[in-house]
Amino acid sequence: MKRKVMTLAMTSAIAMSMAGCSSGSQPSGQASAAPSEASASETASTSDHADKVTVAVFSQFTNFDPATNGELVNGYVLHHLYANMFSRDGEGIIQNDLCTDYDISEDGLTHTFTLRDDAVWSDGTPVTANDFVYAYLRALSYGTDAASQIYNMTTFIEGAEEYNLRALEAGDAFDCTVEDHSDVGIEAPDDHTLVLTLKMPCTYMTTLMTSGAWTPLPQTTPQHTGSWAMGTDIVTSGAYTMTEMNPNDKCVIVKSDSFYNADQITMPEIVWQVVPDMEAEHLAFQAGDIDVATSISSDTAVSYKGMDELWVAELPQTYCLIINTGEKGPEWAKDVRVRKALAKAIDQSAIVDVIGGEEFYPVLKSYMPIGLEGVNGDFRKERDEQGGYDLEYNPDEAMDLLAQAGYDESNPLKIEYYYSTNSIHNDVATCLQQMWSAVGVETTFKAVESGVYYEGWYNGEYEIARYGVALTHPVLALNTFTTEYQRVATVADEDYDNLVKAIAAEPDPDTAIQMAHEAEDLLVDERVHLIPMFQFTLPMLVNPALKKYEAHGSYVYFGHSSW
Repeated sequence: MKRKVMTLAMTSAIAMSMAGCSSGSQPSGQASAAPSEASASETASTSDHADKVTVAVFSQFTNFDPATNGELVNGYVLHHLYANMFSRDGEGIIQNDLCTDYDISEDGLTHTFTLRDDAVWSDGTPVTANDFVYAYLRALSYGTDAASQIYNMTTFIEGAEEYNLRALEAGDAFDCTVEDHSDVGIEAPDDHTLVLTLKMPCTYMTTLMTSGAWTPLPQTTPQHTGSWAMGTDIVTSGAYTMTEMNPNDKCVIVKSDSFYNADQITMPEIVWQVVPDMEAEHLAFQAGDIDVATSISSDTAVSYKGMDELWVAELPQTYCLIINTGEKGPEWAKDVRVRKALAKAIDQSAIVDVIGGEEFYPVLKSYMPIGLEGVNGDFRKERDEQGGYDLEYNPDEAMDLLAQAGYDESNPLKIEYYYSTNSIHNDVATCLQQMWSAVGVETTFKAVESGVYYEGWYNGEYEIARYGVALTHPVLALNTFTTEYQRVATVADEDYDNLVKAIAAEPDPDTAIQMAHEAEDLLVDERVHLIPMFQFTLPMLVNPALKKYEAHGSYVYFGHSSW
């Protein structure tokens, strides 16, 4: 007997309450406060650009291949270029996108999706179930660069892990178009039916299928490389196609008339302009050269508080510190007393005051932000109500712990803090250095541009680093720090790995969430692999004349915008 699901109304990981908090505008992106005098005189009129919106982003574009991308700025564009099996709307609700309905077998192991028959690629060819099959097999055989994106495929899909291992052994010689995949639970009985056979139930499959390696691609897409994705001749399935691309300057996308829902897309053109300097971005906004500034300093955000131009994107994103306890990590990081001392030396509230206040950056007691699904409400709120956290600010205890570990004035702990130089990260780094210095820790900086930051992070080239990420589901968030998921394990904890595996295999959603609370406590409060900081919102500046800009989960969206 099957459980039939005709429409989706799963609440997202957003309580609309970031990497989220009280907003200066309505969720639809229409601010309610009165504009400042500056806005009327310094923001350009809409008559000069009624057919497009220019959005400034904080770093260069690096990767538009859905199978391997993991960076936010690239994701902004990809979210406009490609459709997925499911998507999030402006309220954070998961909706059917390329499917009309889907079935889940009683045992939770067979998922059958019926594709819509009016979806076509931008070259006019139909989107078929075989495009999904090809994209999934391509991702599984891409190589090590896709390891994090295919983690859930290899975890849940029958035969996917074995297929991936065969591909890794063969390398670039592996051809997913001819390799036998009859033992892999991915098949297309016909052009409009995709069937996934799982080796264990997955209670959040719809969330997984909103982006990343789960994105369908044309069957002509090259294997083992993502260089094709940065060209203006790419074929897309979403609301836009790309007409101009200079990774260090700008990306231009225009409305695709082939999109199945094209009549709902109201913005003809979006220009994504690279402006890596926050002050330059602010000045460009004031001059009317850009319509949206996605990366502004905390001082700038505070100066616009209460004005129509300020939009605080309320996304479930967390900002924390991660300590490299893996093989590449320093010796001091292996001692939980040292890790706990570094956490207890940090006054989160004081740092939040420096970068703009809790209206923008609510202090977090643990890893998960507000806005994720819990058992009876919000995951973060239900755990906080239980209390019992050990990582409270206590510099005296921090010094005692350091002394127990053998560090004092004659033998000070020396650490290197790794961060990217965009956004608020410089201010946070300075505060951390001062607070750690107050307990006898000597801190040096390893600061790099945002465009290269995550490559070093993925490769484990740090001692302690800042980490900001948008989250969609508690179990998915925990997967990020398992040894198997990480390209280079910087959180190396067998007990944690085993607990997360048990959670993934749990068929009951409520029980899985309860177990996720235990795993989060182990990760943060007990073992201190992560040090919680605050919920990382994205304060932005938006031309007050622009209407209906939205946050779709982790991504800003302008397809429904107009002047």
